[in-house]
Formats: sequence, C-alpha cells, structure tokens
Amino acid sequence: MNHVMKNILKSFILLLIAVSAFQTLKARDISGKVLYQGDSARPINNVLVELKNMDNNTTETYLTSGDGFYQFNNVADGNYMLTGTTALAAGGVTYYDPTMVFLYLNGFYQLTPIQILASDVDGNGIVTWADYNLIIDYILNGTAFPAGPWKFETSSFTVSNLKDGVPHGLGGTCSGDVGGTFVPTTNSTPALPLAQDGVINVTDGETFTTGIITQTDLSISGTGLIINYPSELMEIESVEFKGSNSRYTIHNGQVRMVWGTPETAALHFNEGEAFVTIHARSTSSFKQGMIATLSLDGNTSLINATNKEVSGLNFSSPVLKYGSPSLKLSNYPNPFTTSTRLSIYTAVEGDASIEIFNAGGQTVKAMSLGNINAGYQEVNMDASQMSPGYYTCKLHIHTGMQELNKSIRMLKTN
Repeated sequence: MNHVMKNILKSFILLLIAVSAFQTLKARDISGKVLYQGDSARPINNVLVELKNMDNNTTETYLTSGDGFYQFNNVADGNYMLTGTTALAAGGVTYYDPTMVFLYLNGFYQLTPIQILASDVDGNGIVTWADYNLIIDYILNGTAFPAGPWKFETSSFTVSNLKDGVPHGLGGTCSGDVGGTFVPTTNSTPALPLAQDGVINVTDGETFTTGIITQTDLSISGTGLIINYPSELMEIESVEFKGSNSRYTIHNGQVRMVWGTPETAALHFNEGEAFVTIHARSTSSFKQGMIATLSLDGNTSLINATNKEVSGLNFSSPVLKYGSPSLKLSNYPNPFTTSTRLSIYTAVEGDASIEIFNAGGQTVKAMSLGNINAGYQEVNMDASQMSPGYYTCKLHIHTGMQELNKSIRMLKTN
C-alpha cells in the first residue's frame, strides 16, 4: 500500500472516531429521583416515569424502586417532557388542606408550585373555590377528585451538548394534600393517639352513649374529624358536637365530620369535656368476651385560631365491653347555657330523683322523676336560673332493696 493510500485510510479512521465521539457527546443520560413534594426523605416508589417527545409521544418509561430513582440512558438531542403516573393508594388529606386553600384564595397565604398542583383537585389548571369545596367533600364523604388521586410535575427540557436544563428530579403529590403530610413509604399518615379510659358495659342489641373526651383544655376554629369504629359490632345512630353548623356522615366504619373555617369564632373545650358524643347500638354480633373501641384516623385534623394545626392532641374514649350495664348518667350539651338534657340508664326500675350541687356543696336544684322503668330515659333540665360555674349532678334510684347513686360534673356558662 503506497503512502497516499495509508494517509487516506488513517484520515478515514480518525473521521469515524470523531463521528463516534460526537454522537456519544450528543447522547445524554437523564436520571433523578421522584420525591414527595420535593422532600428527599420521602421518595416515591412504583412511579412510572415517562419520557415524552414534544408531540406527547412516550419514547421511554422507567418504574421507580424504593428510593424513587429513575434513569434514561443515551437520550439523543431533542426536546422532551418528563412526568409520572402511579397506581399507589393516595391519602394525606386533612382539614388543614382546605384551610390553606381558603387562606390562599383570600390572599392571606402563598402556595408553592407543588402545593398549587396538590390544590388543583378538579384538574383545570387553576385553584378556585370549586377546589376548596371538593376537598371539604372528600373529607366529609370520601368523594374521589376529578383530577385523580395523584399529581406529578411535568418538566420540559432540551437535550443538547450542554447539560443545562436537563432535570435531575421530579415532584409528586397526592391530590388535596396541600400540607404534604402523606408518607409514601407506608402509604398512610400516622394514626392519632386515643387513650382507652373507662369501660361501658353493653349487651347485644342495646343502645348506649360513648364518645371522645379531651384530656386537656382545647380551643379550635375548625376540625375535620374521622373516627374509625367496628361496624360489625356497633351501629352509629347519631353524633353530637357543640359547634353549630357541623356536618357529619356515617359509612364504611367511619364517622366523618367537618366544622368551621378560618373565619369561625374559636370553640373552647375544657379538660374532661366530651369533644364529640356518639349515640349507638350494639349489634347481634357483640357477644360474651368481646370488646369494641374507637380510634382516630391519622387524617383527623384540628385547626386553632391562628390557622395552625393543633399538635399534641390528648383524647380518650371508653372501652365497650360485653356485660350487664351499670347505672349511667350523662348530659348534653356540656358546658350548657339555659338548659341541658340528662340521659339515664338503669338496669332496674325504681323511684328516681336528681339533685344539683354547686361548687360549695349546697343544693341548688332538686327534681323528682317518680318511678322509672329499667332502660334508657332522658330528662330536660332548666338551668336558666343557675349561675355560671361548675356543678355536680347526682342521680338517686331507690329500688326497695337498695339505693343506686351516680354523679357527674357539669359546667354552666353565660
């Protein structure tokens, strides 16, 4: 081979190397992690990350693992979009979320881009009062969002010789979870503590009253309350809450209640006061040796007067136990103003009377109820002439063979 041909061959080989290097230089690896609302501590697994061209045609997909990682290798020059989808169960929606939307719509709060994405639950691209109402409806009824359970950012970028503009992460959020409380690794939000305090004895098919008691003084301007109960053992008949215009639903083993807005005057509860009262009936499945308890769902939220979520909640509820009921006495509302309703249960008939004592121990009111039958009865008590303060209400029942007594503490307010 002559010298000229050798030089031509050498130049051709160098050209091939250069073209190959240039093509390698043009191809880029696109990688990153899918994070819940951008939080590095909350990667989202099982997200199908889609790499699309500008015609919205998917060119490649990648399913994230436990660390939320995705990668596309040797992506050629061009314009692309990156987004995600998932079949994971969603959650994390609490009453704090519509509160944030309420404040945003009234100009008192600025949402971040990912929070706006979470707030747009109807999927029309903007946050409106329709979104606020849909989030309230979700808390109250569990109604699905039109935008679907999950929202992911869409990132547009250009792949070229320069790395500028190539994304290295993707944000995702559950629809409605404006406050970002959801935990993707467990697909849940942490349950709220509810201490078991006291026992209520019931038999199958019996009407009873239970509820949730606050163990500390509490002041709130709004709440989205979700109470789980064993629907196979008890049927909820009604729910009482002292805040006006509260709404609640009962279905699928849950009591779901909403009350208040950031414009609502604060509602105060005293230590030991019923936060919510539940009237229920045990089912025929409630048998000897069984117990039933209430629990607070992790998506329960209480909002204080400064529009912050109340932390360090301390509630309790009695255990329902199969057995013969003891003498029962309760009243609602408590605190009360001009009147209150006394609920009485006795396993035996007898001559009954009520005495009301003030904080000094003096009798301020006495009521004879006459002979009452075994079972439940209610008595309305006029309190219009009583001064504000704490009182003790004592029930006496004379059966001829014994005297039964039961006392409760009550609070009269202005």
